[in-house]
Amino acid sequence: MWKSVTALALLIGLMPATAAATEEAPVAAPSLKFEPALGKIDQKVAKLMGEESQQALRLMAEAAVLSDYCAAVNLDQRRFKQEFDALAAGTGGEKRPTAEQRKFENLLSMYFGVYVGILVAEGTDRRGEFCGFAEEALKDQRPISRFWLTTSGVASTPKP
Repeated sequence: MWKSVTALALLIGLMPATAAATEEAPVAAPSLKFEPALGKIDQKVAKLMGEESQQALRLMAEAAVLSDYCAAVNLDQRRFKQEFDALAAGTGGEKRPTAEQRKFENLLSMYFGVYVGILVAEGTDRRGEFCGFAEEALKDQRPISRFWLTTSGVASTPKP
C-alpha cells in the first residue's frame, strides 16, 4: 500500500496546476524507513505467487495495520476475507495436492505476518503521521485501499 501511496502522492504532485491548487495541499505520503525490508519480502512473495497476488497481499497487510492503528480507518472484513481466501486457493484453478496446498497456505500466512510485523514496526512511533495521511485520503474520498470501509469522515485520533 505504501508503494501505492507513494505513487498516488507522486501523481498528485505531477498534476497540472489549477485554480484548485490554491486550496490546502494534500498531506504528503509518509516515507518508510523499512522499505528495503519490505522490498525483499515483496520479491519473495512475487516469486511464490506472482506480482499481482504479492501486491494484493501487501495491500491487505497495510489495510489491516492501518485499521488497527487509526480510528477513522475500518477494514472491510468481507472483502478482506474473500481476497485472502482467493489468494490461498491460488491462481489458474489447478488443484494442488493436499500437502502442497497446506505448505502454500502456511507460506502465505507467514508472509502476511511478516508484512504486518514490519508495518507495525514502521508505524508504532509514527501513528499520527500515518493516520493523518489516511484520514486526509478518506476525507477527500480517495481511499488508498480497496479494503477500507468509508467512515463518517470525522477526524479521529490514533487508536490506543
